[in-house]
Amino acid sequence: MPVETCQTADSTENHPEETGKKKQKRATTTWHHRLQQGQSPRSLVEWVSRFDLGPPELYEPRPDALDRGPVPYHPIWRENVFVLKFMLGPLAAQWALQTFTNVQIQGPMALTLQYLVYQLCFLSLAIATATRAHRFMAEYGTLNEHKRGRDLVPDVRYKHLHYALMIFVFVRNLGVFFLAKDRALKPTFSVWSPVKIGLFQIALDYFFYTYHRSTHEIDALWFIHRRHHATKSPTPFLSLWADSYQDIIEWLVTPLLASLIVKLTFSELYLASGYTVYVEAIGHSGIRAYWPHPLLGKVLKPFGMELAVEDHELHHRYGRGGKNYGKQTRIWDVVFGTCAPREEEGIYAAAKGQ
Repeated sequence: MPVETCQTADSTENHPEETGKKKQKRATTTWHHRLQQGQSPRSLVEWVSRFDLGPPELYEPRPDALDRGPVPYHPIWRENVFVLKFMLGPLAAQWALQTFTNVQIQGPMALTLQYLVYQLCFLSLAIATATRAHRFMAEYGTLNEHKRGRDLVPDVRYKHLHYALMIFVFVRNLGVFFLAKDRALKPTFSVWSPVKIGLFQIALDYFFYTYHRSTHEIDALWFIHRRHHATKSPTPFLSLWADSYQDIIEWLVTPLLASLIVKLTFSELYLASGYTVYVEAIGHSGIRAYWPHPLLGKVLKPFGMELAVEDHELHHRYGRGGKNYGKQTRIWDVVFGTCAPREEEGIYAAAKGQ
């Protein structure tokens, strides 16, 4: 694939309202070409980076994509199975260990071992979600692909971005261990656990919506979120393209605030963290399908408040002008009037009756 034709995130990180009629420059990206040719990664960063690479055609405009027909409906039960098979593994292992054996591991060693096992499964989910997203990006196509391919990470930023991924994986779940006081106890769920996790996601989305909209509408706060909008057609790993201010707010502050509203056990909070990272990654994939939130999609659909992949795709396309500020639901966008209409023809017809 010719390097000069690839779509990359904008090096200027500006938007139409900031640059007027001036065409944005594209940053150089070459690292992907070697990996797509099957060459071995030269560093840990490149080993991580290769998980964010799909087929070469994903990164080029495809005018013929207009012939794809209506947007298909993706069976969301499959996504719940996908997430749960990763997230329930360590919980089941801990429950079995405490139920059927006499092994007693206590103190710092117990906490360290527990953290490492849970983090390994969380990392596996993150990697599998990225590769799954690329599979369906190729199968279903991507939104707006007749005009623009997906963005690639430019050379100048890809090391920073993928180091951020590794930091994210090990930091994101620290809050689960910090906030949940019952982490050393036998994992348990109740019939209300799905409801509680769903309510937690809604509370999380409220605090995220408030901060997110503020960064778009208040000039003095735009610096927090500006870099994230360097990409107009993101991929799962480009969800992590951000400054440290944004990372702190999204990884630590909003989950803490949500946990004060909805109290979850360790098991419930761990599952909630898995669903959150899954939705963030899929939401930045641009998959051309009606693909709602696994837990909340069917519940919120009758009210027109369910989040689908296209919603956050449109948010990036709007730039700083902003619409669709929610990232787990459209509840707060509908309530406060910032919900943008979906554009892909046939999206409702294809999903009707599902």
